[in-house]
Amino acid sequence: MSDKIFDIGIIGYGPVGATLSALLSSLGLSVVVIEKNEGVSPTARAINTDSEQLRTFNFLNIASKIISNSRKVHRVHFTDSEFNPYSTINVPKEDILGWPPTLLFYQPELETIIRTNNRKYKKLQILENTELMNVENTNPIKLNIRNCREYSSIYCKYLIGCDGANSFVRKHIKASLIDFGFDQDWIVIDAHTTKKLSISKNEVQQICDPNRLKTYVPGRRNHERFEFKLLKGESEKDFTRKKVWELLSPWINRNNSKIERAVVYKFHACIADKWRDKNIFIVGDAAHQMPPFLGAGMGTGIRDAFNLAWKIFLVIKGKAGENLLETYQLEREPHANWTIQQAKIIGEMMEQYSYREKGEKYIPSNTGYGEVFPHLTYGYYGDPTDGLIATPFCRFNLDGSKKDSDGYFGWDFGLISKKKLTKEIDLILKKLNIKVLIVNHPKLKNYFKDANYLLIRPDKYLFSRSKTNSELKEALSELEKQFSLIT
Repeated sequence: MSDKIFDIGIIGYGPVGATLSALLSSLGLSVVVIEKNEGVSPTARAINTDSEQLRTFNFLNIASKIISNSRKVHRVHFTDSEFNPYSTINVPKEDILGWPPTLLFYQPELETIIRTNNRKYKKLQILENTELMNVENTNPIKLNIRNCREYSSIYCKYLIGCDGANSFVRKHIKASLIDFGFDQDWIVIDAHTTKKLSISKNEVQQICDPNRLKTYVPGRRNHERFEFKLLKGESEKDFTRKKVWELLSPWINRNNSKIERAVVYKFHACIADKWRDKNIFIVGDAAHQMPPFLGAGMGTGIRDAFNLAWKIFLVIKGKAGENLLETYQLEREPHANWTIQQAKIIGEMMEQYSYREKGEKYIPSNTGYGEVFPHLTYGYYGDPTDGLIATPFCRFNLDGSKKDSDGYFGWDFGLISKKKLTKEIDLILKKLNIKVLIVNHPKLKNYFKDANYLLIRPDKYLFSRSKTNSELKEALSELEKQFSLIT
């Protein structure tokens, strides 16, 4: 094994590491994964996925299976202590990407779907019950590992740490965590109902009880998730089995449910100051941690994974220069930071509502980054205030084809035009390996307003909108420059 040099070494085989290994393997790269445990997570931890993650899963041909094994959310309520809504968010059936905006899954099942699919990749090697002991910054990178008390070494061109909040890889690159000061202790309880109950199964409740903040999330099928904030002076030892059933009594009891786990967690809000050191990267919880109120932790990690996967692929295949890898943190850190702040705001909203019930005022610590979702703050060309540039591009079906637009473009850069291209533009597109689609689909009406050309990144974010040939040439030049493309 020591003689083999893998393209990629990944530390950690949770949902993010498994997805990243699949993305890279699907591109034909050789990947080795080092995981200290064996098998899928025995309990539910992550519980929520969204349309962007489903788009990623669709690249792996597992999106439909995940949807069929998940629960759709219809509404999210912020309620008082008696479950009367202060405010309600109605969740549409699908969004512009053509997928449900939010789905609730069972993590052991989700991991099983991803891992089972990964078995088809011949260049993917999974080493479970294996611990990373040391990293040597050689070229290629040397990984010293231990399996069953036996020591060996593996070599890889790039190393990616998907190894969680206590990341070995983050510590190795000497990255520090920036703490946003939102440490809270909550008890997280997962249960499975054994009888049919009258609980509303498609509605999430954020219960703003002044006596104790609570969250109820209906998981897939008979899985139920509950979270309760610890009060001042409480610790894990206070939550006996009797106490846990008391907390659950508004929803379930011993006669109709079984408890899978009841664990006290300290929620954090923090982000690493450095996500890369040469050919070593961190992804997911290794790079950022957030309160669970948005259910966005795993999703933020999978966005990291997709962003990094296509960039490393282009560099390894000689289609882009190493400078492309500098854009990973530039693009992902602001988005992760924003998501952390929004999760904090949800927690503070719950505090505000609970204070209202007590007849008292609560002043939040900050207002976050506003309501507009800043998908990209780097890696686009044009004015993103149009609400289109720098956001995930829509997905649409192609007439007379079984493929949709995502399947048509695959991992390539793409140009969508509603008019025939000039020979000059066509030559530039071929030089840059940009795939072309000439179409004027109804879903593109807003995109083509004051524009004739749409440039799409491999991760399906809209890079630019251009009206004239000269504007398109400028955008193509900027795309070549920003992504260090080699022609």
